[in-house]
Amino acid sequence: MMTSSATMQVESRIGAVFIALLSVFLSGVLFIAIKNYDSDRIALDASATQVKSMSSTERQIIAIWIQDNNVLLPEGKGYRYIVQEYPDRPWLKY
Repeated sequence: MMTSSATMQVESRIGAVFIALLSVFLSGVLFIAIKNYDSDRIALDASATQVKSMSSTERQIIAIWIQDNNVLLPEGKGYRYIVQEYPDRPWLKY
């Protein structure tokens, strides 16, 4: 079987371009995943900060809302669990 050296050069260049494009694509996917992970972590840290800065009035409203709506808290969980479980804060509309 006869092969031309020009054909081999073209095929190798196309292969190199394909590998380069594939690596750029996979790198992009990796960076997007890292960016999403960072934004999720920031959001979780922000909700934890919200719980730490919750006013005593809001804590009292949550306590009343828990009693009136028969919300069961897992043992050892408190206001942080409620804020994470109910991010729309239904006790403020109560």
